[in-house]
Amino acid sequence: MIDHILGRPSNGLKRLEVVLVTILAVSVIRRNGFEPPILTRWLRKANRLLSSLPAWKIILGTLTTSYVTNHLFLLLFLNAPEPLAKMYTRNFYRAAWINTATDAGFLTAHNIKPKLAKDFLSIVFSVFYLFNFDKADSKMKKYHAAISIDMIRTKWDKKLNPYLRLLAIADIGFLGIRRDIEIQRQINPPSPTAFTRETQPLPPVKARVFFSGSEADFKCSENLILSIPGGGFCAQPPQAHEDYLSTWARRSKVPIISLNYDKCPERPYPWQLEQCFEVYRSIVETNGASVGLEGWYSNDSHMKKKPIKIVLAGDSAGGNLCTALILKVLDNSTGIELRPPSGLVIIYPAYTFDPQCWIPNKHRALFRSASTVSAPLSSFVQTRGSIKPDAPFSMPPAPRSINVMKDEADFSVSWYVKWWEWIRGKTSGPRIPSALTMTSHMSYFTDLIMPPEALRAISMLLLGTSPVPIRFDTDYLMAPIVAPDELLARFPKIHFICGEKDPFVDDMIIFGEKVRSAKLKALREWERMRETRAHASPAGSRNNSTNMHDDSDMLTMDKKKISSTRVLGLLSPKHDQHFGPQRVASGNRRRAESQSGIGSFLNHHELNDDEFAHHIYHHDPNEMVQMKILEGCSHGFLMMLNIFPEALPAINLCADWLVEMLEDEELGYSMTNPGSFTDLMVAENTAQSRSTSQNLMIKTKTDKLNLVKVSNDLKGSVPSESVLERRRANLAETHEIVK
Repeated sequence: MIDHILGRPSNGLKRLEVVLVTILAVSVIRRNGFEPPILTRWLRKANRLLSSLPAWKIILGTLTTSYVTNHLFLLLFLNAPEPLAKMYTRNFYRAAWINTATDAGFLTAHNIKPKLAKDFLSIVFSVFYLFNFDKADSKMKKYHAAISIDMIRTKWDKKLNPYLRLLAIADIGFLGIRRDIEIQRQINPPSPTAFTRETQPLPPVKARVFFSGSEADFKCSENLILSIPGGGFCAQPPQAHEDYLSTWARRSKVPIISLNYDKCPERPYPWQLEQCFEVYRSIVETNGASVGLEGWYSNDSHMKKKPIKIVLAGDSAGGNLCTALILKVLDNSTGIELRPPSGLVIIYPAYTFDPQCWIPNKHRALFRSASTVSAPLSSFVQTRGSIKPDAPFSMPPAPRSINVMKDEADFSVSWYVKWWEWIRGKTSGPRIPSALTMTSHMSYFTDLIMPPEALRAISMLLLGTSPVPIRFDTDYLMAPIVAPDELLARFPKIHFICGEKDPFVDDMIIFGEKVRSAKLKALREWERMRETRAHASPAGSRNNSTNMHDDSDMLTMDKKKISSTRVLGLLSPKHDQHFGPQRVASGNRRRAESQSGIGSFLNHHELNDDEFAHHIYHHDPNEMVQMKILEGCSHGFLMMLNIFPEALPAINLCADWLVEMLEDEELGYSMTNPGSFTDLMVAENTAQSRSTSQNLMIKTKTDKLNLVKVSNDLKGSVPSESVLERRRANLAETHEIVK
């Protein structure tokens, strides 16, 4: 009370208050003959009553009285409603309760020295908070209000505690290979970086290998899973994810390389992305030799091996890095051409650092489009897009339990709940469509796992000292949710899984639906090209791009038609523009316009019939992009293997996705040359525009294309900045919803 009277609450003043009250009470007890005149008679009666009771009854009665007093308002129906009562399923609420208690216990002990005492007392305090959840919740809110990097690492790295690792030994299990390695960075040529290179080469990137087989099987493996673990970009090495990574390794029988990238704030954005890109580049260019595989040649027969198949997996911050890595490979802004992976498995990703309050109308349309593909998404969108007039702020009730593998949820109500509602005469009001929908960042800001204070701290630690300018609306390597369609259309197969009450769930759905919409555009263009090729001359003119010719009337081609093809999002930046190796001061990558215009791809990059038929664009977008929502769950369920029953089915499902992507031979074939078909589409559109233009007439196949004049003609209509740069700047206005 002293600190509130003085108007400046502090732990020091509260400590002084406790000391003063204790001294006063002790002095009253030890002073003989002192009895307040008003309470003399009552004190004597109480003294006679207590003198006849044993000591243990006095102690028990005192504690009971204190307990009843603390819950007096609850007994008198004067307490506030429980805000999280219907937010989670029973299993997830239980897991969140254990997680909050352990976080409070570890943060209480995080300043204790030495480490041996700290590890032990962290467990002791966690057990105490398990029986005092209200105190744990209150303490966590106070810690979050003034959170530091040490606090974040203490509570997120708690799975490194030796006592907790001992409890999780059954989940970690035994593996044939479990070791730490270092992956050397490729230096010929060096990858462009936002950080100044020192005279010495950059240090290697640390990683951890998980494999259930033998050493010989590991070396000759033709498949690889590259895992980029989460942890808010600032915590959680691969050892903190060891339980579910070990489960993946045993279930998939495939080597897993989990990166231990450098953390912020010591290494701010985009250091982590550059490390992940260089690791992926090293694995692709050495065909796995940089991580211990045989490489390009077999050790036994010295025969050249085919390229290994790689899939990426990442959760939370790792999901952001996985997606940004693909965008970096497809963008080709580094000038280094790399084969994209065969697929991605993304778990509750963080796709933006610019939280908003209301979902824009264009994103609401994406929600509706996504709801037509998946049943859980339909229920999710219907709940989020409606309100109850009598209780507009009420949290939609979560199911009692969920079945991860079958997408089933149990919404049944207990008999006593029905009886109590019948007694009170309470009926649930109808839900009506809402004209406004709040984002998940605002709707679930009371989340026990990922509170807004943690999001604020992570954003500042990662971006606060970045050497590049921060642009939330254009930098898709930092916020993949703003990536342009021309990159999203070329994405490999991608599967998402996220909790319904996760603050990041909206970003995942929006990004996933944007990828699906872009791929649907590409599929329509592929079908149009298939018809064009079917009516083409069988003389094989399309098998060699040098046979494509035109006359001088090509100078008057319809430039608007060409421009519309580029805006459609299907023009590859790989051949439309040439990247320079340097990074401009603004942090955005710009490319100089090709000197030869469209001639750079008309002279080559044709596809034969087999390559065309198996290209990635011919796949069904609904199969290439799949999203799974776990109702009544929030963030971080993969880290709750020993306390959340639904975590194991979710982990097994992700492992099955990874194996499915690795075993899909057609998918792997279609990823070998993802950019060439984009060039062919532009060439086909050019040919179509020639046939429909009034000033164009195709005379013979032997006519020559005047590339110099075409280039001069195009320079007046195509600005010198890249198509991708213009697309990024005007994404919010030009994004088209495919219904």
